[in-house]
Amino acid sequence: MAVLVSSALPSPITTRFTQPVKTIADIEALEQRPYDSLIPARNLHHLFEATARLHPDRPALTILTRGSREPGDVTLTHRQLLTAIARAANLFRSHGIEQKGGTVAFLCPILPQLFPALLGAQVAGVASSINYLLNEDAIADLLSAQNATVLVVASEAADAAIWIKANNVAQRVPSLKTIFAIGANGPLPGGFLNFNEAVGSTRGTLDFAPSTDRNAICALFHTGGTTGRPKLVRLTHGNQIHAAWSFAQVHGLDELDAAVNGFPLFHVGGTMTLGLSILAAGGHVIIPSPYSLRSPEAIRDYWHTVERFRATIVSGVPTSIAALAEVPIGSSDVSTVRMALTGGAVAPKAVSDRFQARTGITLFETYGMTETAAAIAFNPGRGTPVQGSVGFRAPFAKTKIVALADAELKTECPPLTSGLVLVRGPQVFPGYVDPQHDKGVLTDDHWVVTGDVGYLTPDQRLVLTGREKDLIVRSGHNIDPAAIEDVANAFPGVQMSSAVGMPDAYAGEVPVLFVVPSPGQTIDLAQLREHLEHNVNEPPARPKRVVLLEALPVTAVGKIFKPTLRDLAVREKVRTEIDRIFGPDTAADILVEKDEKLNTVVSISVHSGDLDRTKMLVESLATLPQTYRIENRSS
Repeated sequence: MAVLVSSALPSPITTRFTQPVKTIADIEALEQRPYDSLIPARNLHHLFEATARLHPDRPALTILTRGSREPGDVTLTHRQLLTAIARAANLFRSHGIEQKGGTVAFLCPILPQLFPALLGAQVAGVASSINYLLNEDAIADLLSAQNATVLVVASEAADAAIWIKANNVAQRVPSLKTIFAIGANGPLPGGFLNFNEAVGSTRGTLDFAPSTDRNAICALFHTGGTTGRPKLVRLTHGNQIHAAWSFAQVHGLDELDAAVNGFPLFHVGGTMTLGLSILAAGGHVIIPSPYSLRSPEAIRDYWHTVERFRATIVSGVPTSIAALAEVPIGSSDVSTVRMALTGGAVAPKAVSDRFQARTGITLFETYGMTETAAAIAFNPGRGTPVQGSVGFRAPFAKTKIVALADAELKTECPPLTSGLVLVRGPQVFPGYVDPQHDKGVLTDDHWVVTGDVGYLTPDQRLVLTGREKDLIVRSGHNIDPAAIEDVANAFPGVQMSSAVGMPDAYAGEVPVLFVVPSPGQTIDLAQLREHLEHNVNEPPARPKRVVLLEALPVTAVGKIFKPTLRDLAVREKVRTEIDRIFGPDTAADILVEKDEKLNTVVSISVHSGDLDRTKMLVESLATLPQTYRIENRSS
């Protein structure tokens, strides 16, 4: 199974077990052995030393720079990957990066040099990979907050849009001392250094002794969650080593595994779930495009990629899984695949069923968050997953469910009773860069409050039922959006759906459902509403409105972005009231924004000269919690 050893330690230990993890008893059996005998590595470099020694000539990392069907692939063996990591670490150390110094920040798609450079920066000090889709203000704020002194960006030739952002942002961050450009094929402007040339001039073995303190911070991640402002999560060597080891043990990873990693590297799904865990087990990570599965070509050619590299593991967030289910496998041979991994959000049952029926591949749900290096719970990769469950806790970690009404987080729920999910263990982060962000997330005794709602089964499997903040509260009654979405997703022609609360003067909020049809399909809304009426068991959960969308809003990693849907729900409420008061053909401009305190402000311009009806609209919306600014304008 997994291999996590260190040639730098006096007695390297390979953690291979003849009995694969299938039950909680197998995890408990692991916990009977001394922790350091199972996980001797003290830093990330130890992991790559081990795999380079054990599997020097096996492929470690392949980047498909032009997709699966075009030339331009770059593959590194485990020995070559170790060399590339050491070169990058030496380069960053020579530019002043140390454990207590500044941060090496990355603003770049997954070019061939990026992954080794990102790992090398963590060996040298602290690394941070930033979502290049963010706007310039957000990027500048993140760079300043993390005290970035070195910035690595995509060159103009590699990505012109990122290059423009980098040039504009660099002028706004006083801490930056050095800027490297990856993929440059010509002269660079003043202030920029050619990364390829600079890293090529360094030695392929470390010039320094890396820290052996597992508690040393080596990575910062800005949270990719669906609510609130980005926060900088600090992760240690120990957090990531434990998470990688946990994935390897429970998923049964080894050097024969080849995984198609469709996540970006500014997210723990890409760096940990389908990254470090595979590499540390001696396996092969395949990146389907520099832009992950945001590339339409990567989706279109996905099954060809699987066949070409004889992949054993495929992956994606639920929205990606839904998209892959629509791609015919055709003549591609996918018989090597032993599991499909999904996480980042609860996988709707209909989406899981559709994917498994069309591909013949078993889907395994996993559960994690940035603050736990992606590792909270897993369905055992050598066992049988239970649909709807995200599996067992990580070894040496704890999960507990506490009552939602208990502000002290002390009242634990019995099995099969839903509550707030809390996690503690070696993978749990030490806190945010700004300690003020710890409040409400990290308890004094180091439990992470996930914000997710779920329950434990009698055999200790975790089942998620929603997010605390995603619950629709109708007249004080909690409605789980999944209870609506699961029914909608089973309707013919529905690819994906998402339910949120729509403002309501009487009930506070009522459910509204947004639906995306499968490619080439049309949806009869009347029939869908009838289907929901008959199959959503709880009358208060039946949607008051169903809205067709071409696509659901998603984050950069493909998770459904519910704040945008909530804004759309506000628009739907306003539109409903305008139709009721003025008539359905009345033109109106509706703009939903946030003020400086993140309160929702709605500006409405009604194209009608009827002042009496405008007054009725003002009175109708005045009872809602949002701020409404209404003007009447004759067309």
